[in-house]
Amino acid sequence: MEAFFDQIGALVGGLFGLTQAGFDGVNQVTGLLIAVIAALVMPAWSRLWATALGATLVHHIVNAVRPVLDGGDFALPALLTLGFWMMTLALFLGYAVVIAVFFLIRSLLTGGHRHSPAH
Repeated sequence: MEAFFDQIGALVGGLFGLTQAGFDGVNQVTGLLIAVIAALVMPAWSRLWATALGATLVHHIVNAVRPVLDGGDFALPALLTLGFWMMTLALFLGYAVVIAVFFLIRSLLTGGHRHSPAH
């Protein structure tokens, strides 16, 4: 039973490490702008995971398009490498944390709900 708890602890520690790495990736100007916009358009807490996935996708698109805007060549990321997918998972977890914090702040400032137009 002790080995089981050691494995659970290692799994949680690994997820925490990935989340911290993702948070470091999000904690830049581009990532924070993406997270703020995502938190503003997120309709409810139940959409956090989908919103974080969308923010991660936007992050990858921005990173792929940015060199083109600077006059460079367009290059896709190495989609078939483990490093790319680990970075994507880390960004996803980081965006989930940052968007949750921004959405919490937005919920507190707006009274927890949006006002829908009268019919």
